[in-house]
Amino acid sequence: MSKYFMLVAVLLFSSFTLHPIHVSVCDIEYDKENRSLEIVQKIFLDDLEKAIRVQLSEPHLDITKPGKNRTTDELVKNYLPSHLKITVNGKSEPYNYLGYKIEVDALHAYLEIEKVKKLNSLEVFSDILTTEYDDQVNLVHVKVDGKVRSMKLTENNKKDVLVY
Repeated sequence: MSKYFMLVAVLLFSSFTLHPIHVSVCDIEYDKENRSLEIVQKIFLDDLEKAIRVQLSEPHLDITKPGKNRTTDELVKNYLPSHLKITVNGKSEPYNYLGYKIEVDALHAYLEIEKVKKLNSLEVFSDILTTEYDDQVNLVHVKVDGKVRSMKLTENNKKDVLVY
C-alpha cells in the first residue's frame, strides 16, 4: 500500500512541477559560394500538428498520415509561409521548400533562398506556434562567415533584424 501511495504522490508532484517547453529553432546559414541562404526550421512535431489541426479545423488530424489525398510535405509547405517570413537586404524573399525530415519528436523543414549576392541585412518574422502557446519562443541562429548571431522571437516580439 505504501508503494502505491508513493507512486501516486510522485506522479501528482511531478505533474505540478513539470513545465513543457514551447520552442522552435531556425538555423540560417549564408552560403557565399552558392549565393544562397540555407534554412532549417525545427519544430516539435506534436506542437506543429496541433497548429495545423487548428488551422484546418481538423481536431483528429495526424500530421504524419494526413489522409484526404494530402501529404505531410503539403501540410508543412502550406503552414510555413504565413508564419515564417524572411526579408533580405530590405526585400521580402520567398523561399523554396525543399522537404522535411522527422528526427525523434521534431520536424526539420528544409528551405532555401537563392540569388543572394551579398548579405547586408536579414529580417526574420516568426509567429510559429504563438497562437497556440503564449510562452512560445522562436530562436533564430544566423551564420555568416563562420560567425553566429541569434534572435529570440516571441508573441510580443515577432520580428528582428540583423545588419551586416
